[in-house]
Amino acid sequence: MKNFNHINFNSMKKYIFILAAILMVAMAGFNACGKKNDPDDKPGDGSTGNPFKVANVADLKRVGTGEEGPKGLKWERNKHYRQVADINLSGESNWTPVCPSDFFSGTYDGDGYTISNLTISRTEEYSGLFGKVSGKVANVRLDGVEISGRKSVGSVAGIIQSNGTIEYCSVNNVNISATWYMGGIAGDVVNTATVNACMVTGGTLTGTGTVQIDAGIGGITGNNSGTIKNCYTTVDITGLEYVGGIAGFNSGGSIQYCYVTGRVNGVARGVGGIAGQNSGKIQSCVALSREVKRTQESTVTIGRITGENINSGTTTGNYARAGMALTADVAAVPLGAGATLTGIHGENVSEPDYTNGNADKWWSETAGFPNSDWLFGASFVPRLKGFDKLLQDPMVK
Repeated sequence: MKNFNHINFNSMKKYIFILAAILMVAMAGFNACGKKNDPDDKPGDGSTGNPFKVANVADLKRVGTGEEGPKGLKWERNKHYRQVADINLSGESNWTPVCPSDFFSGTYDGDGYTISNLTISRTEEYSGLFGKVSGKVANVRLDGVEISGRKSVGSVAGIIQSNGTIEYCSVNNVNISATWYMGGIAGDVVNTATVNACMVTGGTLTGTGTVQIDAGIGGITGNNSGTIKNCYTTVDITGLEYVGGIAGFNSGGSIQYCYVTGRVNGVARGVGGIAGQNSGKIQSCVALSREVKRTQESTVTIGRITGENINSGTTTGNYARAGMALTADVAAVPLGAGATLTGIHGENVSEPDYTNGNADKWWSETAGFPNSDWLFGASFVPRLKGFDKLLQDPMVK
């Protein structure tokens, strides 16, 4: 009996030791999850490795102003910022853009969080969530955008200056009206600026001026002299002159690996499924609009890819929906010899290839969209990679 008790006591000590160890590990895990010094609880210092944290409307309004935030640090336009929560702007009846006068030269990482109910009404130039950007804005999700402006108007930024970048941004449920250089992402993309991996879905873009004043309206930007790549739009677009599914003017810039599904309608010169007027390069793009239309008859100013090429502008490797209604006034526009990979109309692509049965191979192998940036499927148009928190459902109308 004595020997038995001795063995039992030793075993109990072992069990108690193991139980204590388990409890210590569990408590450590609990403390790690619930600790007060989580990085998102710290305001940051605006550096690359420790950006200012943007958690609410007041924080967002402070970005780039130079005002003091927590710990007395100035939130200047060349600092680095990271959004850490969804932000609802419904209480802001007329949003003042971040950096409407001086360029925002830092970085803003939306981190996949949503900014909803952005409303702007301005007569000044450069309207959007940001006014002027020469730095980097990434991973912003805008849902519910209502903007009325004049020139250089876009959901994310009014203008992106040389070396500025907007990437992995999405805009949904958008209604923008302006007179000059208006786009779903940015009003104007300048020189070495880049828009990469962005989408504009659901809504309308509408020109509100008169001929010679209403010009340069596009699903991504009104005017592009930089680079636009790996983007898609599903919005309907209406304007007077130089209207395109991606850009109104492609002014010496590059548009590559983009597609469009919404209607594109203009009145006068320069209406195209991808760009209204092109003096740069449009390559490997796909126009899937049901209709591209110009309501006043003219010559050589409407096309399935671009309304017109000028100043050595090139269109190569592009495709357009077979059976697209391409009309000027009430007359169908003949494709003629332009229905080629190097023409303003692009080459035909039929439904089995772009969305029904052969889509995965057609987009990656024939159209040449890069696997590194796009997700393909046999029965749907491609989705963009890098949007894990966002359900994408681009539809061909």
